Amino acid sequence: MDLFVYNCISLLLCLLLFDKIDSQFEWISYDKIDEIMDKINSVNSDNCFEKQPNELVLPDETVYQKPSIEMLKRDIIMRNRSQLLHVRNIAHRNAMLYSYLFQRLFDFEEPGLTYILLHNAADVTGGRGMLNGSGIFFDTNKYYPHWYKNFFNKTIPLFGPYAWRADDFYDAFNWKNEWTNQTIQQEDIGAGRFHQYTSRYNRGNEWYRKWLPDEKRNIKKKQGHSSNSTMTSPNLTDDKNEKKAKSQRRLINENKNDTVHDNDIDDDDDDDDAMKKRKGVHTVQLLLAERMYKLYEMPQIFEFLGPPHPEDPLGPTIWTRPYFDCGRSNKWIISAVAPIVDIYPRHTAYRHFQSMRNLAVAVADADFIMMDINQCPETDQITVQSKQTNLFAGTDKCKPTTRCEPLFGFGFRRGGYQCLCQPGYRYPPYQDGPFKGYIIEKATQEEYVNNFDCIKVELYQLYPQYFLQSYFGLFPPRTRRSADYNSDLSNSSVYNNLSKNSMLPLLIDSVSKVNIITTLLATSSSIFESYIYPILALSCHFITKFLSSKQEDHIEKRRSKRATDEYPTRIASIMQLYNHLNYNPHICEFMTEDLLTMPGDVLHDADIQFESQARLALTLSHFLSSFYQIVNSDEDFPMRKAEVDLTDEQLIGEVLAAVASDHKVVGVGIFFDRGKFRNYRLPYFGPYAFRIENDINRKYAVVDWAGLPDGYENEIWFRTMKARWATNGDRSQLTEYWLKLFIRADYFGSALVPHESGFPLYFHAPELKHGQWFPPRFQCSQNHTLPRQWIVTYAVPFFGLDTLGINIEFKGVVRIDTYLSYLDINQCSMSHYVPNAFKGSDHCDYQSTLCEPIFGRGFLLGKYKCRCRPGYEYPFLDQNDFFLGDVLDTQWDILLSNTSRISSYDILKCRIAIASSIKPISFILLLSSISFAILLST
Repeated sequence: MDLFVYNCISLLLCLLLFDKIDSQFEWISYDKIDEIMDKINSVNSDNCFEKQPNELVLPDETVYQKPSIEMLKRDIIMRNRSQLLHVRNIAHRNAMLYSYLFQRLFDFEEPGLTYILLHNAADVTGGRGMLNGSGIFFDTNKYYPHWYKNFFNKTIPLFGPYAWRADDFYDAFNWKNEWTNQTIQQEDIGAGRFHQYTSRYNRGNEWYRKWLPDEKRNIKKKQGHSSNSTMTSPNLTDDKNEKKAKSQRRLINENKNDTVHDNDIDDDDDDDDAMKKRKGVHTVQLLLAERMYKLYEMPQIFEFLGPPHPEDPLGPTIWTRPYFDCGRSNKWIISAVAPIVDIYPRHTAYRHFQSMRNLAVAVADADFIMMDINQCPETDQITVQSKQTNLFAGTDKCKPTTRCEPLFGFGFRRGGYQCLCQPGYRYPPYQDGPFKGYIIEKATQEEYVNNFDCIKVELYQLYPQYFLQSYFGLFPPRTRRSADYNSDLSNSSVYNNLSKNSMLPLLIDSVSKVNIITTLLATSSSIFESYIYPILALSCHFITKFLSSKQEDHIEKRRSKRATDEYPTRIASIMQLYNHLNYNPHICEFMTEDLLTMPGDVLHDADIQFESQARLALTLSHFLSSFYQIVNSDEDFPMRKAEVDLTDEQLIGEVLAAVASDHKVVGVGIFFDRGKFRNYRLPYFGPYAFRIENDINRKYAVVDWAGLPDGYENEIWFRTMKARWATNGDRSQLTEYWLKLFIRADYFGSALVPHESGFPLYFHAPELKHGQWFPPRFQCSQNHTLPRQWIVTYAVPFFGLDTLGINIEFKGVVRIDTYLSYLDINQCSMSHYVPNAFKGSDHCDYQSTLCEPIFGRGFLLGKYKCRCRPGYEYPFLDQNDFFLGDVLDTQWDILLSNTSRISSYDILKCRIAIASSIKPISFILLLSSISFAILLST
């Protein structure tokens, strides 16, 4: 009985106590995040087949700033959008690849079934956390499978191989019973029980309706899907030769022996739908090796139709709404979709039926839960530039005295932002930096009401427009100054000289509250000024916990890291070399290789900023590694043919599609070791594709590096990779991937069966850490065969089985070159062990400000900002709360120029924040200073 009474009393006390204390999230109202989260949680793998199609999709506004090529020139892609950018690039690359191969090759030379399956799997394994799935989906009766026996010029009903990252927690080969992200499952969505992905009632088929079905023919008149011609000069950028070559082109496909006539053009040229789905014409100049170290004098020029140009209405890639991938990965994903173009029907005597159409789509998926959301309010400028609305805009909890800024890496959850002080406000003395959103969202109502506010700055200064004439020099050996100026130079600055002049009241805002201490400093003598500084330092100690006991410590707040007359010669030489070769690329012919190469520490943060480009090379490496370890051309199956070895034309298409998909990529190449590419007439083979022009365009060139005068086997990147992996290509050093491949059992796809070569299949491939970034260099090729650009090179090896089919051996290197101009420079201070050539070159005042880099500006100096440290405030009356690095660098150069120009560098710093209200502190300091002066005088 006593125990029962005790429990009742305890329960009553708990209820009373809980009634008095607010719940942690009780004050947060129901908003769009909760609405979308409820919709996500209401769907799972068990009930998704019972849901209506509209319950399996989310609004299009849930994903903000979807990248596209057409917006890259005017917008800066945020770092937390790099995942979406990689997904877009993979979809565009696959569309370019299959459009090229289907139009360029004869039927039996086109990619086989295993080629397509391994290619989709490599997209997922190479993408790692950036990519969730990849596949290609053909329209009804539009795919010609040449890999079936006795199946020429026939189509199958549907064909849609789709690969996604599977859960291998309970797999027998996963003895750790942990999710490894190394198992890929792939099925032919056009076969089996749920094969009707073209139906509007099929769940998750929104990507199909974006480009298919394409009943409109290409509206561009006299446009062949493939053509060949020659040129009379090896110069790939010669406009005259290009025009001459265009006049010699024949609208004949020599491989497929098909032509496109004028009557193939649709009569309705003005149709809006046809205009939106028109095919882009891509021009390729192919320069192969005649023999080792010698190229053909006349390159081949041909054209093919592919995804639309970025300037077209829809662009090359379209995004779907986030949807639940029911029955497959069972995740909420978002897809990028690009069209695959080919001629249809393929072989027929009725040529007037033939036309270039979108026969399939390439789809790449990203996990929606991993997408960062933006809770910050929208501004009119951002909305106009992005032309996209944000569903979660305005769901942040920043106070009116602060402004919101999104953070990276939080995914779909609350708190992925930080609250910075508005201009004219400062942080409380106890707050170290901005208020974090995930802390605000977890606070109680009482904590939220009483905290997370910035303090208003009571006294402003106007940025000075006029300065005193500078009569002292910074380089004494060049000019002679009087003793007065030289003696005052050690303890004074331009700002302190201004404070002793009658111009100082012009720098103070005309408000009723005037800081008496500042006024006393401006009008008093040096003796009285020496009395005020200790009092001011003592008050700063109590309020900001900063003690400056000496007058010189308060006056001289210069950079202790760098002397005044020291000039950053190393950084200046790097930037001078960079700019000089950009403006005069022809002078590289008179420079040595060492002079054309920058130091390696220039590449700070390149592995993060260029991760998407490195993963593009890694994807190619995974595909080549899986193909050379799994495919056996001697196999024989009951219904289908064995996969043939890779051809040179297929590899040319791989590098061509890769360079066309990413605007930051200069060139992509696949370079085989000696004798490793057996299906070729030369011992070496290294196709390298690049854009002829620097801008985003549809003109490309492919060069076989085996025909260059020096080849590629002695290049530093190839020798380094070969020395590292040619004798040490052990399975234990590589990552093992498992493939669960399900293919159709017959022509009609009545059922799914495991792949005949084995189930599950596996291969070993490298990771990003197994590749290497090489120092920036200016690519100076002879007779303009390669683009003359400052490039950053990433190289990664690929592997295959040896001749016995037992051990792993080094096959070659995949190389990708990116523009150095896209690399952001970080000039802020770092630890001594961080390899960064530009670290510590900022001009922020170390005592009162903190340096923060500004991303997205490229390879330029001065792209940083100096924010006030805790306990300091921004003094000037403008719309900023930080100092821009460009302004600081300019004023620093003026300070070092030793001219009559006056520098304002010494006043571009934050001042000590004494209190939230200037008035009481001013009176206290005034009375204290008067009392102290009276005591000293008596």
